[in-house]
Amino acid sequence: MKQRRLKLLGLILVGSLFLYGQLNWSAEAFGKTGDSKKNPRVIIILIDMSGSTNKARRTVYKEAFDKIYKNMHQGDRILVGTITSHSYIDFKLTVDEEIPKKSIWVNRLQFERNLTKTKKKIQKEVNRLLSRKRGSQWTEILNSLNIVDTIFHDEKKRQKILVILSDMIQDSKEYKFDKERITNQYINRVIKYRQKHKLIPNLKGVKVYVAGASAANSNKFRAVQEFWARYFAKSGADYSPHRYGHSLIKFE
Repeated sequence: MKQRRLKLLGLILVGSLFLYGQLNWSAEAFGKTGDSKKNPRVIIILIDMSGSTNKARRTVYKEAFDKIYKNMHQGDRILVGTITSHSYIDFKLTVDEEIPKKSIWVNRLQFERNLTKTKKKIQKEVNRLLSRKRGSQWTEILNSLNIVDTIFHDEKKRQKILVILSDMIQDSKEYKFDKERITNQYINRVIKYRQKHKLIPNLKGVKVYVAGASAANSNKFRAVQEFWARYFAKSGADYSPHRYGHSLIKFE
């Protein structure tokens, strides 16, 4: 009887040590992909595929993705789509992946394989997009935001983040920022029209980052930035001028 008790205690001790090792490893392993204590996020990244951004896709956008890769957390859902001439009509997600979560039920090797596989899949598709040389004719940023609204609608728990990699120069049949004077009256007119036709997206609580912003001169840059500041405010987004610029200074 005594011998059986000793064997049972030994098995319990071994099991406890194994479980502790798994838990300790999981926390350590996830440190490579982000803090496991942070709440998971749904991150939508829109890539401007217009001809004017060919150079930016190989430089500014690539650098932005490098920062995003280093700040991915367990449970994050990463979605990547493009801004093109027909974003609203034929929008398709190029990437829709979830970063694996740590679990005591998944051994170390399997977790690492799943993590590596997911990262490689994301990077492969992103690199394919960024290496494209031919750009789309127009830039439908406004309509792309309505697609973003639709995607975020079903996300109830995760923090919502939107990253727009674009020069932010809307160029469509209705609006041509590079040719028009972006005045207060112009901004009011656009917002009023889109409100009337229920085209303002609901981005309440969505944290917005913009990288790649550009313009012909500083006055145009500030005018375009003011347009988006007011448009994002009308949509309820969490917008800050500190997260709007030519490059992605910080991502968190």
